[in-house]
Amino acid sequence: MARGIGGQLFAWAVETVGARGGQTMHIAADPQAAHFYRRMGAVDDGHISSASIPGRSLPLLCYQIADSG
Repeated sequence: MARGIGGQLFAWAVETVGARGGQTMHIAADPQAAHFYRRMGAVDDGHISSASIPGRSLPLLCYQIADSG
């Protein structure tokens, strides 16, 4: 943590999705990691049920890669 690796991985994901024509990334974040994604520019977009832990709700974040216009 705090070595910049997460930011590098996030930048790689944004670049990869954008290069394949994606405009938006939806992130089901661990509650402990949601602040990191917000610092990267993602915004809250509700909550989603965890696929691995029944009854757990995860923050759903949205990161806009490119404008649709």
